[in-house]
Amino acid sequence: MAKKRKKNSGSGSSAVQRRAQIQAQAQLQSRSQQSTSGANAGGVQGGNASPRASGTTGAPTRSVSTSTARSSTRTESTSRPSSSARQPQRRYTRQRISGRTRWLIVAGALVVVLAIIGGFIFLSQQHSSPGARGGTDPEVLNTITRLDANLLAQIGTGGQKNPLQAVTNRDRLVGPHGKPEVFYWGAEFCPYCAAERWSLVVALSRFGHFSALPETTSSSSDVYPDTATFTFYGSSYTSSYIDFVPLEVEDRNQQPLQTPNQDQQQLVNALNPSGGFPFLDIANIYMSQGQTVDPGLLSGLSQKDIAIQMTNSSTSISKSILGVANYLTAGICVATNDQPASVCKASFIQTIEKQLPRLALARSDSVAVNLTSLSEGLPPTSSSRPRSGSRSI
Repeated sequence: MAKKRKKNSGSGSSAVQRRAQIQAQAQLQSRSQQSTSGANAGGVQGGNASPRASGTTGAPTRSVSTSTARSSTRTESTSRPSSSARQPQRRYTRQRISGRTRWLIVAGALVVVLAIIGGFIFLSQQHSSPGARGGTDPEVLNTITRLDANLLAQIGTGGQKNPLQAVTNRDRLVGPHGKPEVFYWGAEFCPYCAAERWSLVVALSRFGHFSALPETTSSSSDVYPDTATFTFYGSSYTSSYIDFVPLEVEDRNQQPLQTPNQDQQQLVNALNPSGGFPFLDIANIYMSQGQTVDPGLLSGLSQKDIAIQMTNSSTSISKSILGVANYLTAGICVATNDQPASVCKASFIQTIEKQLPRLALARSDSVAVNLTSLSEGLPPTSSSRPRSGSRSI
């Protein structure tokens, strides 16, 4: 009996031990689970936190590997900008490209503007340089072709010598439209022509209208160099009373410019045998040869300067140019039988007409003109080389 109790007590002791082992294992598993969940939580929050509980090696390894993977993911996400981060960069790139394009457009526009300005400056220098043939300033042309009649009346002859001389034994000179012809023979290089054109333009403008009248200057190598003037080469003039026939025989460099026809050459040979410049024939009634206006008065002045001084009756330029212009006007009035009356019947023009020689006009094609009396005391012609009436032009 005693032995049996011992056996039974031994079995009870072993049962107790087993129960204790089971509880210990349960506690151990519980601690292991707690340490695993703690490690997982630490991996999410702290990244590299190490497990606090000891247990099986598998759980901590998974925690470390998970933390490392998440860390590498963060590194990749940091090295590669997100789509939201790339958008500002693209926007900045577009802005930089559009800004560069805008500057290129502005620079191109500036180049075009500068080129246009440079072209205008070049053209203006070409027109304003001595001898350049270009359009006369409209303000200048308007001033000298529309002078106040009161100013012209106030000037009268301006104290100038009568430049007109009578032509004898010649048929009346009629122009291409059947009206009295005013024939001009000159050259662009000639300084005396340059001065006379001012008076001639004023006189002609009282009988018609210049729609084109180029500007130029006389030669820079002749006396009174670069005298500001006009050229009748390329001019356009219309009138109901006269036919104006100008010839600019040579240009500013004394090169041939316009060639006279046979009738014009015969006229020059008969009335201006030296071929000198300038020469003016008013319908074979009056003529003038050589200087009529002193070019020295115009030295160093521009067209505009001369035009301004012409409007001031107290200046020498006004008295000289307008005084000669009134003489020419009176001579043309004789050729037109005092038409238009608004010009020719003015008292000061009638007074000048009475000072002009009135010679009977002979009609004879075979009688040569006696130039002996006309050639005495003539004013000087251009300083260029002498011209022969038989010279080929």
